[in-house]
Amino acid sequence: MSQEINFIIRNADENDIPEVMEVNLRTLPENYWYGFYKFVLERWGDIFLVAEMDKKIIGYIMNRVEDARDPVLYGKENELIKEKKRSIEDIMSSFKNMFSESHKVGHVISIAVLPEYRKKGIGTALLNEAINRMKNNYGTEAVYLEVRVSNKEAISLYKKMGFEEVRIIKEYYRNGEDAYVMVKKL
Repeated sequence: MSQEINFIIRNADENDIPEVMEVNLRTLPENYWYGFYKFVLERWGDIFLVAEMDKKIIGYIMNRVEDARDPVLYGKENELIKEKKRSIEDIMSSFKNMFSESHKVGHVISIAVLPEYRKKGIGTALLNEAINRMKNNYGTEAVYLEVRVSNKEAISLYKKMGFEEVRIIKEYYRNGEDAYVMVKKL
């Protein structure tokens, strides 16, 4: 049985970047440089969030909003579903979509919670708040993220939250591991 803890979710600010970097270094093999965090914070500060408990950052979610023409990223297509033979009209429609209208999508760049605070609802709360803000503040149609195909715990969380595996990116990570692209239509 997990013990309930009190934490708050708030916008990150530049003073938080060193602590966010420490959470990232302790939890994820993919790390970013200070300037990248600062760039994302300056551009999308209202969707760069931290979870804080007793004035300590215990988790974060870093997001951006993109204009996508790829129908997979805004939830219109799923490359992993084995479809019947697609007609030439379907193929041409997909091709046309890629070069025509743009769709606003949220992109979860990175999300992490310190190991000792996991399974307490923090990751879910961060993701829910970020998704709500992306939809309400930017009018996003969908949110997507990349996740290691071996990260069963994260994949399970994302599925519970309505994300669907839609694409595999071969050798996405530095160690050669593949990534799922997962999308949640809003």
